[in-house]
Amino acid sequence: MNNGQTKSIVLICKSDVILTGLTEVLKGSLADEIIQLHRGDEIIDYPEMTGNILVIATTEEIEKSGGFIRQILSDTGTIQFLNIYLEANSPHPNSSVNIFDSPALICYKVNEILNSFAVIQPRDTDTELTKREIEVLKLLTKGYSNKEIADQLFVSTHTVISHRKNISEKTGIKSASGMTMYAILKKIIDVSEIDTADLI
Repeated sequence: MNNGQTKSIVLICKSDVILTGLTEVLKGSLADEIIQLHRGDEIIDYPEMTGNILVIATTEEIEKSGGFIRQILSDTGTIQFLNIYLEANSPHPNSSVNIFDSPALICYKVNEILNSFAVIQPRDTDTELTKREIEVLKLLTKGYSNKEIADQLFVSTHTVISHRKNISEKTGIKSASGMTMYAILKKIIDVSEIDTADLI
């Protein structure tokens, strides 16, 4: 159905040198187009973007502008985010790209995500949560903060925030109480496990 959809990369970085260098590298990827931005909020200039989009930006920029980008591009296909690190050592080398990675490695990691769009997209009616998202949802319903969930699951707070965004997108629910009701209705948690006063 969506195999004909375009695959775009949105590169966000304050440095023109890094933008230019990465664009050259990513010309070897499967992307149909590469858009360069200095800040995430500049995406407002591209409301007509369609297809599947991979946003490559620093963790800081994704945390600051990720929600806004999703809002502006809400009518597109799948949106994925990929962290880019500008220092020699990445904290998550497998799930991020680093400007010190070889061009072949950067293209490989990016192509893995671009290829996954073809798999993910036809399932747009399937809102099943992953095992990890269910774990995050269970802890959310118990009133745990992002930091506490991160500590419980031995992941970064950023990863928890990312899971929460995915849960919100799949369920269409933003509030904690709404997510709790969803978890009860889907039998993810038992009503006895929560404080019903929290739902009022």
